[in-house]
Amino acid sequence: MLYDPAKINALITDLEGYKTNITTERTNADDSAKKLLGQAWQSGDAGASASFQQKHNTLMTDMDDLLLILGKGIGNVRAALEKAQATDQHVADDFVW
Repeated sequence: MLYDPAKINALITDLEGYKTNITTERTNADDSAKKLLGQAWQSGDAGASASFQQKHNTLMTDMDDLLLILGKGIGNVRAALEKAQATDQHVADDFVW
């Protein structure tokens, strides 16, 4: 099997960057929603704020699911690289006499 550890490590770095960015955006969205809902409740518009809250909760759940998938993907790519490198080392060790 042909693989390039540098490219795989770059992929891991990219995935970790995406996860960091999505985590930041999730935090920003949640903070903004709390501020918006606080203002909506003060204005007495319970219907609109309840609808927004429902959509916001769905968004947060979807983002949490995405972050979980990204985390698993990062772990799987890293594990695959480690396994490939360990296999390479094992094969190389077989040729050392």
